[in-house]
Amino acid sequence: MALPIPVRCHDSTSPILFIDHPAEVFQNAPADSPAKVKLFVVISSDKGLCGGIHSSVSKATRRALKDPDNPIDDSSPVMVIGDKSKAQLSRAVPKNMTLTFNQIGRDIPTFADAAGVADLIVKSDKKYDSIVIVYNRFVSALSYEAAFMEVLNENALKESREYWLVVFHVSH
Repeated sequence: MALPIPVRCHDSTSPILFIDHPAEVFQNAPADSPAKVKLFVVISSDKGLCGGIHSSVSKATRRALKDPDNPIDDSSPVMVIGDKSKAQLSRAVPKNMTLTFNQIGRDIPTFADAAGVADLIVKSDKKYDSIVIVYNRFVSALSYEAAFMEVLNENALKESREYWLVVFHVSH
C-alpha cells in the first residue's frame, strides 16, 4: 500500500497537502502560461498484431500537434519508443520526429530502461517547455485508450507560482 506523500508549498506557512501519487505534483503546480513547445514522448512497442493499440497513440499525438484549441509550436519535437508508432508518425509528422527507441521493453521494462531513455532525451539538447507522455491506458481486456501526462520542464516548474516542494516522509 502506498503512503500519501506530504507536500508543502515553498512558503512554509502554507498548509501541507497530502498527495497519493508523485504525478499529482504536476497537477498541483500548473505553469503560469501554456507551454508553447512541447516534447511528445510516444510509448508503443516494436511488435504486436494489435494495430489499434499502436495507432491510438499515434492518432492522439497527431491530433495534439494540430489542436486549434491548444496551439503549440509547429516544431514541437516527437520522440517515439517502439517501431510500430515510429512507422506511423514518421509518415504523418516527419519534420517533428527527433529521436526513436526500439528494443525497449523486449523483456520486462526496468528502471534502467527508463533512465536510459531519459538520459538520451536530456542529451538530445532539444528545447521544450513541457513533456507530454502519450501512452495507452487500460480500459478493459478488449480496450485501451490513448492518454496524456504532461510534465513541466525543470525551469517551468521552478518559475510556476504554485511550485511545490515534495517532502518524502518515512515513518518507522
